[in-house]
Amino acid sequence: MDIVKELENLEDKYYGEWEENKESLIGALEPIHKELLEDREQFNRFLVQTAERFGGAYIPHLFFHKLSEFLDTPEERAYLQELIRVFAESNFEEEEQKKLKPLLVVYFAKEKEFEHGKLKTMYFDKAHPEVREYFMRLLNFTQKNQKATEMYIEKFDLLKGIFPDFHLLGLPITQLREKF
Repeated sequence: MDIVKELENLEDKYYGEWEENKESLIGALEPIHKELLEDREQFNRFLVQTAERFGGAYIPHLFFHKLSEFLDTPEERAYLQELIRVFAESNFEEEEQKKLKPLLVVYFAKEKEFEHGKLKTMYFDKAHPEVREYFMRLLNFTQKNQKATEMYIEKFDLLKGIFPDFHLLGLPITQLREKF
């Protein structure tokens, strides 16, 4: 599969006939995402190529997947940090902010303090004030709200083995415990 060609075709549709319809875009990207999961190198190429397209609309899905890997293999942080950088420079729309919030809380809680400082210096401090405020608010939330942070971590631990599902991630923890 030629990832670049596939993404260019989807980008033409996204900015053309779909009129920036995120649901159609995500519906078209998910099968590619699933297919490439078998080959880590191909998936990583897909991640890098997709992250900077579509105004950042697919970043939460990519972040969900890489966060699952990061919890087992901390070296995957490079991809998460790249997704954070791209997200900070994207259209930064409310829908994606809401999807990323629980994922970022889990990431910030599980990441080393040194890496927080690196992200702050390299990306947050240089970002648009609204973007900087969003990330700093989440960092502060993670540090000051231990119980809520632990709940986000438990929810993600229950879901980390599945394909990204933001509906499930939004369910109360009690319902997730019953399902998983």
